Amino acid sequence: MLGVEAVLSALNEADPYGLQPGSPAGVPVDEYAREARDIAEILAQQGRVSQDDVDGIWESWFNEPLVDVIGIAEVTALVARMNSLARP
Repeated sequence: MLGVEAVLSALNEADPYGLQPGSPAGVPVDEYAREARDIAEILAQQGRVSQDDVDGIWESWFNEPLVDVIGIAEVTALVARMNSLARP
């Protein structure tokens, strides 16, 4: 499977809920690991992930699409970054 750590790093940088993963005042660095695994699986299978994929994963874990949390511009940028991880 495509590097879950790379996807997790992208999610940690986006930090949708302001939890500061890995920082002294924040939550553990693997806070978004479940979501990262789901996204990495799609990237490995399809070679890309869509906004709908990410929103669906977010909705399954948090009962809201990611776009509702951080907005369309940030989700678009995050999806582009994650898709760049799948390219050789």
